[in-house]
Amino acid sequence: MQNNIICKPWGYEYIAYQNNDVALKVLHIRHGEQTSMHCHPNKSTGLVLVEGQAIISFIADQALLTAPAKKMIRRGLFHQTRAISNNGIVMLEIETPVDQDD
Repeated sequence: MQNNIICKPWGYEYIAYQNNDVALKVLHIRHGEQTSMHCHPNKSTGLVLVEGQAIISFIADQALLTAPAKKMIRRGLFHQTRAISNNGIVMLEIETPVDQDD
């Protein structure tokens, strides 16, 4: 891994650990910002909200998460995370298998 910090329009992600099977990222999403609505057809994702409050949106519904909380995202499920707490959120993202292009 050459650069562990990846700047995003909503904040940044830090690649804390990665091997051939799993990647662990720390996401920092600023208040009022959100990820794009996206899916991963080839990998499963676990989200662990460590700090703050977030809304995880899906095509047909949404879930309010208050730290500490977790949510599993199955392969192919469209999802989006929005930070609603004043100081933004800190979230762990665990992905398997590792596929940066998925």
